[in-house]
Amino acid sequence: MSPADEIRAAAEKLRPLAETAQHDLETADYWKPYPSDAWAHGFINGFGGPSSHYAAVLPPTVGLALADWLDFEAALIERVPGAELRGRTEHALAFARALLAQP
Repeated sequence: MSPADEIRAAAEKLRPLAETAQHDLETADYWKPYPSDAWAHGFINGFGGPSSHYAAVLPPTVGLALADWLDFEAALIERVPGAELRGRTEHALAFARALLAQP
């Protein structure tokens, strides 16, 4: 898998989660209550819904912005020969790989 493919795959994983969370935010289903000791349990399955898990980490607008950044980076790498910059591309790949490594 090329760097652009990895980065794009991360955007494709993140975007629907952020879009669903944004929809839930707009329809008041965003914050489902956690038990008071949820942090001690690491927000394991069974505490709240998918949107509340996402909300605990990032607001939807941040997820959408990150997905846009990943798509931009992947497109740049594919379209412009030599567009991969050491720091910028390495950070995008690190983020993408971390995101893709999660179930």
